Amino acid sequence: MCATRAVDKTFVTSIVVACVISLLLISTIFVYDKRFLPLLLLVIVIIGYLNGTKAMNELHRVELGQYSGLARVISDPQRSGAATQIILDVSGDRFIVYAYGPPGWRLNRANAGEQIFVTGQRSKLAPDQATRWISRHVKGKFEIESVEENRLVASPLFRGAQRVRKLIDRGATSFPYDERSLFTGLVIGDDSQQSKQMVTAFRKSGLAHLVAVSGQNVAFVLAGLSPLLRRLSKVLRLVVTCGILMWFVVITNIEPSVVRAAVMAGVATLSISLGRPTRTLRLLAITVIATIFFDPLLAWSVGYYMSVGATAGLCVLSGPLSRTIPGPRWLALLIGTTISAQIGVAPAVVFVFGFPAAIGIVANVLAVPVASLVMLVGLPLALLAGALNETVLSWFGTLVMWPVFVGVRWVWWVAAICERLSFTGTVNFGLWIAVLALILSLLHRGARVEG
Repeated sequence: MCATRAVDKTFVTSIVVACVISLLLISTIFVYDKRFLPLLLLVIVIIGYLNGTKAMNELHRVELGQYSGLARVISDPQRSGAATQIILDVSGDRFIVYAYGPPGWRLNRANAGEQIFVTGQRSKLAPDQATRWISRHVKGKFEIESVEENRLVASPLFRGAQRVRKLIDRGATSFPYDERSLFTGLVIGDDSQQSKQMVTAFRKSGLAHLVAVSGQNVAFVLAGLSPLLRRLSKVLRLVVTCGILMWFVVITNIEPSVVRAAVMAGVATLSISLGRPTRTLRLLAITVIATIFFDPLLAWSVGYYMSVGATAGLCVLSGPLSRTIPGPRWLALLIGTTISAQIGVAPAVVFVFGFPAAIGIVANVLAVPVASLVMLVGLPLALLAGALNETVLSWFGTLVMWPVFVGVRWVWWVAAICERLSFTGTVNFGLWIAVLALILSLLHRGARVEG
C-alpha cells in the first residue's frame, strides 16, 4: 500500500510539473507584452527554486548498507582502467559501480534498461566524486560482490535503441579499431571503446566536442528525415518529430547535450505548428527553462553547459563575425561559426579543464566540415551496411562505407597532428590574446562599416 501511494504521489507530481512547464512554454512563446514579463519571471524563479531544492534534498535521501536483489541498468558499461564502470538503479536510488573480475565481465555484457540480480554493499561517495555524478542522479557507490548470469529484458524502447546501436557498430566492422570507435563517437556519441591516445588527442586539439553527440547530430537526423516530415500535416509532423527526437535521445543514452538539443528542436517545431515562429536565442532560453525545470540537476552537467554555451555563441556572434571576416563566403562562415562556438564554451572549458589550445580553431576549421558529412550520411549508411553485414551483399555495405571511412580517418589525422602542434602555458595564452584582439578589431570594423 505504501509503495502504491509513493508511486501515485510521484506520478501526480510529474503530471503537475509537466503541466506547469507546458503552460510556461506556451506563455513564453505567445507573451510579447512586456508588462507580463516580470510576473512570468517571478513565477519561473519561485518554482525553479522550489523544484531545485526538492531535487537536491532527494539526492541526499538514500538507503545504504548491504543489498541483494534486482537492479536496473541505467548506462551502458564502459571500461575504466581494469574495471567495468556502470550505473545501476537499486530500489529507486542510482549508484555508480566499478566492478572487477567475473562480476565486471558479466556487467560488461549488460545493456541499458535491463535488470540484473546483484549482491553488494551500498556506500556514500567521496565529496569530489559526488559532485561529478550529481547530474546523473547518482547517490552513492555500489561495491559489487556477485552478479547473476541471467538478465531480465529491457522495455521495447530500450531494446529497439540497443538494436540500432549494435546495427550501427556492425556497419563499421570493415574499419580498423581506432576508426571504428571514432565513428560511433561521431554518430551516436559512443566513445566507450576509444583508446587513451585518441581521447588525449581530441582533448588537446580542441576537437573533443565532436565525439560528444550534440545539437548538430539532432539537426542532421531531422534534416535527413525532412522530405518525409514536410509531407505531413502540422499536428502529425509535431507528433512524429517529437517521437524521432525521443528515439534519438534514447539511442544516445540520454546525454544532457542531446536532451537540450532535442527539447530545443521540439519547442521550435511547436512554435511553428502554433503559427508563431520564434527567434533562435529565445528558443534557447525557453529550452533552458524547460529542461532545468524538468531536471534541475542538469545544471551540474558540464556537457549541458557547453551545449548551451556553444548554441548561445553561435546565435550571438556567428552572424557578425562571418560578415566581417574577409575571403570566400563559405570560409568566412566556417571560421565565424568555429570561433563563435569556441567563445561560447570558453567559460565552462576554462573553469573545468583550463585554457584550451588555440590550435583548436585551426583544427575545427579542418575537421568540422568533414565530421559533419560523416554525421549526416554515416548514420543511414551504417544502418544499411549493418543490415547487409551477414548476407551475400556484405561487400556492398563495405563499399558504401568506404567514403565514410575516409572522412573518419581525416578527422583522426587532424586531431593527431594538431595535438602535436598545440602549445601550452604562456605561448598558448598569448595566442588567445591575439585571437581575441583580431575578433574585436573585426567586430569594430564591421560596426563602423554598418554605421
